[in-house]
Amino acid sequence: MKSPITIAIHSPQGGTGKSTLALNLALQYGQQGRKTLLVDMAGYGGLPAMCKIPIRGNGMSSLITVLEQSSELPQHEHFQGYFKDAIVQYKDFKDLHLMLSASPLKMEKLSSHFTEYLIEAARRDDYSVIIIDTSSELCERNIACMEAADLLIIPTLQDVSSGWKIILLKEILASLHIPKEKIFLVANRVTKYSGFNNKEFEDEIGFTLLFEIPDLSKQVQKYVNSGIPMDLAGKRKVSRIFQELAQKIVMQVV
Repeated sequence: MKSPITIAIHSPQGGTGKSTLALNLALQYGQQGRKTLLVDMAGYGGLPAMCKIPIRGNGMSSLITVLEQSSELPQHEHFQGYFKDAIVQYKDFKDLHLMLSASPLKMEKLSSHFTEYLIEAARRDDYSVIIIDTSSELCERNIACMEAADLLIIPTLQDVSSGWKIILLKEILASLHIPKEKIFLVANRVTKYSGFNNKEFEDEIGFTLLFEIPDLSKQVQKYVNSGIPMDLAGKRKVSRIFQELAQKIVMQVV
């Protein structure tokens, strides 16, 4: 079985659109017939609210409980049943599955060892694409996600604060020996009025700027509050944006 493409989405700056990007990318791949798993590794996971999915104590919470109760990591063959039970299908999309985050206190128990084990469990299933949404803090869980991923996508805003935090993150990623070739920037909420030159930013940071998403903040807020991802909002222009980005990401590992 061919290994799935594993994509981690991380930014050291909050509010850059990590979860919105993760969900809309996952929808694109699911609609293309690529069986996709979206894993919510954020400490305060927002996917249930964004998708209007009730939290019933399953998802990541049940898996962490299984791992905590074991004196050693269980055999993957035994764990896969728990893993499949913890996954929910997104609405009527048979090719898009979600692994919802646990409570913040529960997520804090995810060591790098547990995180690596969960990612390996996802890879053992029959997915074509695995997308991991992370939180902004630097913790064992997020580091393990970035190290395990085939691609690391960093959404950034056109402001000095985001740029400075990514410069600091660059030093951390280098110390972790994460290859620069698998790291890509996505400039979000791009306008012509920011006075910010994305090409200069790319040169300064040293990471490839893969894509620019125009400022859709007003539309995004409206649809997020309604539980409708932008890709399903009936806006062809928006759908084309995420379709093009999804294709560019896949091309980096083909």
